[in-house]
Amino acid sequence: MHLIVLGLNHNTAPLDIREKLFISDEAAAGLLGELKAAGAGEAAVISTCNRTEVYVTGADRAASGRTVMDALAGRFGSADSLFAYTYLLSDEEAYRHLFLVASGLDSMVIGEPQILGQVKDAYRSASGSGAAGPFLDKVFNRAFQVAKRVRTETRIGYNPVSISAMAVELARKIFGDLQRKQILVVGAGEMCEIALKHFRKEGLGEVLVTNRTFGAAQQLAEQIIGTAHPFEAMADLLVRVDMVLSSTGSERPIIDKPTVMDAMKKRKRRPLFFIDIAVPRDVEPAVNDIGNVYLYDIDDLKELSQAHLSNRIEESRKAHAIVDEEVRKFSLWLGRLDMNPVIARIRERLDAIRDKELKKTLQKLKGADAETVRQLDLLTRSIVNKIVHPHLAALKEDGSPAVLELIKQLLLGEEDEKEVGDRDEGE
Repeated sequence: MHLIVLGLNHNTAPLDIREKLFISDEAAAGLLGELKAAGAGEAAVISTCNRTEVYVTGADRAASGRTVMDALAGRFGSADSLFAYTYLLSDEEAYRHLFLVASGLDSMVIGEPQILGQVKDAYRSASGSGAAGPFLDKVFNRAFQVAKRVRTETRIGYNPVSISAMAVELARKIFGDLQRKQILVVGAGEMCEIALKHFRKEGLGEVLVTNRTFGAAQQLAEQIIGTAHPFEAMADLLVRVDMVLSSTGSERPIIDKPTVMDAMKKRKRRPLFFIDIAVPRDVEPAVNDIGNVYLYDIDDLKELSQAHLSNRIEESRKAHAIVDEEVRKFSLWLGRLDMNPVIARIRERLDAIRDKELKKTLQKLKGADAETVRQLDLLTRSIVNKIVHPHLAALKEDGSPAVLELIKQLLLGEEDEKEVGDRDEGE
């Protein structure tokens, strides 16, 4: 069984490409069903603001990769265009990648804590739909254990930085003192909640919260000491505030250029800043063309996040060493799961060859007494054991997929069987 991951992330694809391939929870359920129908053994989908990745299992690596590429290409437009932005990993490299993702080591902000929860949610969804089975259960649960070890044994998560925290830092760079500034928060999810907790420490003048579900806006506003407003009042709210932080789950922009242009006329051209950390984006990119309007998206935060990377480089090295160790251990463990059936097959096949050759020899030794037969039996068993022992010892010491496959080819190869058959016919 092979594990394949096909994906793209903030390192391989710009925001306009990532948002095209963003897969909502509802769409993920449909994609998982499509993959299963196309022959994938097990499947899971991780889709966040910075990555979309599809994990599948299968007996044929190439076929599994094509299955995923075909499914994603149907959503993206064409496989050729998609290929330029994606990576395809299998087996150990796939395990390593998932371990790095879950540990926050493949994030835009190294060590950010939210990704582990997102990976857990993705696995729960795949498991709940029946798309993930025993194999992905082993892989993902080991990834969670590795992430916990990384957090425990390194300081990669010390004073954690998130995309939301980066948004607050960007606001400080824009305004300096935030104490008398007014902010409109569009959305009531985890990203907005985390950002508002950081903003609250800055002593903002006023916090306004709006969301399509007014009750959710009220709940967040009460937690943060802000005021909730109906989503329909968006145009008026844009006139009042200094900046807008937006992070919703909308699949299309909810703030367009005409709306902002009208607001700017009423503001008498007073500057307005948007920090859009949603994927797909909440604010129409053309808004940035309006005079005195400044739009920052999640990719604009990437450069800012690099300033925090230098403090985490040493911890990142330690964390990568842990991941490397865990990948080796996991590969050995997976190899040993297949070891006993392989060993049984090897012994069964070699015993069959030994028994066949012994019978042929005894036919030529007509009239051999019982002791001679016993001695020949012991001799042939001893020869087989001496031949097979070093191979099985190597398999037990290093049960990696590569060693397992090599020994299977050596002792269970079809060519060996053919050679034995040809020799028998010749005699």
